Amino acid sequence: MTSLLNFVRGFSVTRAYHFGMKKLANGHMPLAAAALKRAAKGGHVGACYEMARLYEMGRGVICDLEQARHLAQFAADAGHVPSMSLAARLFLISPERRHPTSHNAPMELFCEPELARHYALLAHHHGNVDGSALAGYLLASGIGGDVDAQTALTCYEPAVKVGHVRAFLGMGTLYAGGHLGVVDYARALPYFKYAAAASNNTARHYLALQFLKGLGTDVDEERALRLLSAAAAKGYRASIEELAAYYLDEAYPERDRLRGMRWLTALGRMGDQKACRELERRYRNGIDVPVNGIEAVTWLEKAALKGDVAAQFQMAVLAATGGGEAEPDYAQAKLWFEMASDNGHTIAMVNLGRFRMKGVGGHIDLEGAREILEIAVEAGEMAAYAVLGEFYAFYAEPADMIAAQDILMHGVERDDPVCRNLLLQLQDELATKVA
Repeated sequence: MTSLLNFVRGFSVTRAYHFGMKKLANGHMPLAAAALKRAAKGGHVGACYEMARLYEMGRGVICDLEQARHLAQFAADAGHVPSMSLAARLFLISPERRHPTSHNAPMELFCEPELARHYALLAHHHGNVDGSALAGYLLASGIGGDVDAQTALTCYEPAVKVGHVRAFLGMGTLYAGGHLGVVDYARALPYFKYAAAASNNTARHYLALQFLKGLGTDVDEERALRLLSAAAAKGYRASIEELAAYYLDEAYPERDRLRGMRWLTALGRMGDQKACRELERRYRNGIDVPVNGIEAVTWLEKAALKGDVAAQFQMAVLAATGGGEAEPDYAQAKLWFEMASDNGHTIAMVNLGRFRMKGVGGHIDLEGAREILEIAVEAGEMAAYAVLGEFYAFYAEPADMIAAQDILMHGVERDDPVCRNLLLQLQDELATKVA
């Protein structure tokens, strides 16, 4: 009786799997997912693999990377070879949060490189070329274990034989990077050519650099620029950066500066801090573009918002002074000083301390002023000694002349003239009061 039930259950699972695959082929995702999910619950490894892919891409189900990992790992451990490669790739994904499950309990989903390497090698040993290519990359990069370029080469070879594009890229990288002992650009060239012909942007970029610099081949700037432009058009950042640098190279003023500015602007719009600062510099000083203060400040602000600490401080100064063209905005200046202070800019800390103790750009915050000034002093910022001494003497409630003289004396010992003058002023005032 038990064997009969198992037969019926197995038949039902297999039938659900085939029904799901039929719906999947016809693009009926919700119906496919429902049937495959039922088959996966029955332990059908093929269904587990297909459901893992659906959960990864959010097709027919809500995207759930943790569930995708679980199903792929189950199928891989059961010997399903494509699942080994899929599990390896999924264990490399590290989003901030996994997508919510039915229990609405979001949890961290971490990259697990050791498991990724394990399953990639397992797939490779079972003849899966996707696994071979991924294993080669992980071994060459030292992800999930020590760097092993020779074994990476062994993994790449079977994938190269069947035309696997990423394997060709990996082989080229091994030779061009000297990972096998000697840099061999000439040997890397055909591998990069193959991958570039297959529209791999990383290969296009590396191949372009070889043509641009004559590495393992004759210099061919025209071909290099075509390859860089093709990769850049697809948003490949390194190629956009290379094109901007090529056209704006000061050693070659005859090159198309307008085209260089377009690529630099594209890089800035992608949020590249260096590009934003370079655009700010060029618009402020009229380099290859007309002077434009508004554009300069716009790019400076973009750099600041992308975490450029020096730009954050400059934005604070502009807001506090009005830049000579507008009224000061102390509230905005305070916000920028706070942002720069949070990122460790010690002069910003000093200015923020002044703003807080005097109520500039907001309410008076004596405790906040003391804390930020003490942090600046601990960081070794000389300007902070005088301001902290001023705080203790004139703004603290109650005033603490002993603390003021002590911190100012530390500044005097470091030959700070502002601390010396302020200390003399305090001593004169104390002497006057005694008299």
